[in-house]
Amino acid sequence: MDDGLKMSGHGTIKVNNVGTIYMEFICTTSENVPRALFSEILPKDPLNEDHKLYLRAQTISGDVYVSDGFSIQINMNSSYPPVHHYIILSSINCCSTAEPHQSKEGNYLYFEFAEHFNIPANKSNSVVSSLGDESHSRNQTVLEMDGYSISMVKKLDYTEVRVTGCFDPEELLQCLKFYIGFSSASMPQFVYILKRMGEGKQEIISSIANNQKCQRSSSPMVENFADKKYRDSVYHYKLLDNIISLRKKNTRQFESMYSQWERVWYSFQSKNSIMILTLSVAIEGLLNDIYIPAIKVKQNNLELEAEIKKVKQQIKTLELTDDQRSRILGSVSYWKNITAAKALDYLIEQGVITSADKKLWQELRNESAHPKVREDNLAKEILEREKVSSCLNLFHKIVLNTLAFSGPIRVLQAGKEPACAELLHTEILN
Repeated sequence: MDDGLKMSGHGTIKVNNVGTIYMEFICTTSENVPRALFSEILPKDPLNEDHKLYLRAQTISGDVYVSDGFSIQINMNSSYPPVHHYIILSSINCCSTAEPHQSKEGNYLYFEFAEHFNIPANKSNSVVSSLGDESHSRNQTVLEMDGYSISMVKKLDYTEVRVTGCFDPEELLQCLKFYIGFSSASMPQFVYILKRMGEGKQEIISSIANNQKCQRSSSPMVENFADKKYRDSVYHYKLLDNIISLRKKNTRQFESMYSQWERVWYSFQSKNSIMILTLSVAIEGLLNDIYIPAIKVKQNNLELEAEIKKVKQQIKTLELTDDQRSRILGSVSYWKNITAAKALDYLIEQGVITSADKKLWQELRNESAHPKVREDNLAKEILEREKVSSCLNLFHKIVLNTLAFSGPIRVLQAGKEPACAELLHTEILN
């Protein structure tokens, strides 16, 4: 806006010791800076789009980086440059035009992250030191997909992923994050992303939380399995294929699953009560968004419909007020509603989950809905956490069945070491 705040100057973009990007900025000229007697943060209303701040920075080499949605702290000296500012940035973007030879090669995606990576490798690489010593490491996963190729290389301190061919970088990035995170029990933070689509090229450098690099939740995926049937890890790679397929065919189901997984992961970095609430609600959310609509289509209970119709006719003959009749009729109509508990019963009948899974979920759901004030000790906390971890089995089974997964999984057990079991997909959604 012409009448908005404007600041010009020079500075340096840095990263602090917790992983946050910030700009050390020397403002040499400014316009329309509000006068502040004491320290004040702009924008005053971060939710108002008209108050949003924008950054445009040109490097010495001529590249232009942009960012927005940040805040800046001003004081009584800010109206009289030169002034020194520190500006925290969530990310910075650089958009440019790809070289002619690059645009002919197809689309391209590259990103890096430092979180735990646990995808089965299928290719070895050799490294030659400056002294001539050669070492070999099985540290690369190469997947040939439909029209494009994915390469994931596990380095010493980070993992790099490259994708080339005919694909949508934005859609695939989300699918890869879910596949890597769900399989590795981590939450990948892409510190650097390079996307090229046609002639357009975009680089994104993002702030991260360094303490998240070592944080993990739990994953049902087995990296390597000795059984001859699953030794080649095709079952594992098939999961990514199914994730991409679901993202294309039913975006709503994918987004529900992705969002619930993300919430559950973050809750496992918190206290037990937060984990219990988040996990129990996440399971109910998946049932409501994905399974209950499908079960309603499959369960066309003609006998129940006839019984409801008969009862409604009888109610209409009773001497009741209009309000009483309406309430009773509404209660009878509720008989055909499928609750989360009924949906779990259906999944038990189909062999997707066990009755023990449902019982554990009900205990956690009731505990989160009716919390009690109590004093916890270490033994109780450990027992409760093991119980919650076991309930993760139900969450994992629902997610994996949604993704049509069949293969070995890791089953959590309260007070015991995880066990390996074979999970077979049961078709429910089609």
